[in-house]
Amino acid sequence: MSGFEKHAAFYRAYLTEERSLVPLTIALATIVGLWLLVYLVAAVGPASQDTAQPRAKDPAVVQTDTR
Repeated sequence: MSGFEKHAAFYRAYLTEERSLVPLTIALATIVGLWLLVYLVAAVGPASQDTAQPRAKDPAVVQTDTR
């Protein structure tokens, strides 16, 4: 066994196995997907409620006569 093979065997021990990457990928994709769903629901939800009923004290809704 040459020196190069000894070093390669040493570093190969620190590599992750492909079998352990599948559950990790699934977990990461699930977390990112749930975060994105919550983010989009929170971003869209309040905007539709604000435009449904205009508030009476909103300056754009209440017009005063300034003549």
